[in-house]
Amino acid sequence: MLYHPDKHRDPELKRQAEQLFNLVHEAYEVLSDPQSRAIYDIYGKRGLDVEGWEVVERKRTPAEIREEYERLQREREERRLQQRTNPKGTISVGIDATDLFDRYEEDYEDVVGGGAPHVEINKMHISQSIEAPLTTKDTAILSGSLSTHNGNGGGTINLALRRVTSAKVGPLVFYLAIQQLIIRPYVRAQKEQDLEKQRESSASNIAKKKQEAEAAVLLMQESVRRIIEAEESRMGLIILNAWYGKFVTDNSRKHERAKVIDVTVPLQCLVKDSKLILTEAIKSGLPGFYDPCVGEEKSLKVLYQFRGVMHQVLSGDTEPLRIPKQCKFLGLLHGTGTACVFTLVRSLVFTASK
Repeated sequence: MLYHPDKHRDPELKRQAEQLFNLVHEAYEVLSDPQSRAIYDIYGKRGLDVEGWEVVERKRTPAEIREEYERLQREREERRLQQRTNPKGTISVGIDATDLFDRYEEDYEDVVGGGAPHVEINKMHISQSIEAPLTTKDTAILSGSLSTHNGNGGGTINLALRRVTSAKVGPLVFYLAIQQLIIRPYVRAQKEQDLEKQRESSASNIAKKKQEAEAAVLLMQESVRRIIEAEESRMGLIILNAWYGKFVTDNSRKHERAKVIDVTVPLQCLVKDSKLILTEAIKSGLPGFYDPCVGEEKSLKVLYQFRGVMHQVLSGDTEPLRIPKQCKFLGLLHGTGTACVFTLVRSLVFTASK
């Protein structure tokens, strides 16, 4: 409804609304079709190119697509577990093949059964070990072995704790110096180069997303005005300021410039019945948002007013958000009778005395 062209009389706003409405329509077509939605859930927009059939067979059902995705996820988890536990194992086998080479007698082939040489396994050794990281320095190691020779065998099992320490200060100081002067600057520079390449490759897409976000904010103005009027009339939720992007809070990185965008209007537009609820999805996909710092960690900072009191909240990019936050005293008001009032007053007095 917000992006419907018929809702806007201004020619420029109408043009921008048509562009955004086409995106909404495209998204609706994907999500309303079970097979397209399953492809999108697994592969994203890449899977929808050429109708998605380059990566998924056309005859496969959504259930089969999800099953394949879950199988790949399990395989990835197993690989991560193997990398974490660092499993190691060896198997050695001893073979007695003397009969294969020890044929010196001329009448050997005349002996019954002498045509085929006798080869047997006379010993075997199997060992296996796994590691379980406990802390950054401590690792638990579980290992075992099994051996057999000519029918007799035995085995061992061991549990050990390994701690990374340094008995000499000199090598530790040298390592820290190398780490600080060479390794960290190199890693930092490499990371910056990778980010710069990522920004360059996605520059056109970022510019497009920014334009769409700015157009969406313009189209939201009238709706936001009505929402604010309704919220003010009942002392509800008013978004005073909101920013999204990279905030510089570390004193050692004050030279870096914060990369944030103002998202006050888009968040106020999402307020309904004095509540704002955001899911765990990346917030750059919200209407009126875009990614101001591709490849970097982002957060959402919101300053809002509820019941005449100002609050501030900081949320990670993939963290869910629900405001207003529940006051610890509000739950007490749902009781009945004198007990509720007494509990509330006692809590207030206790808080004031503190």
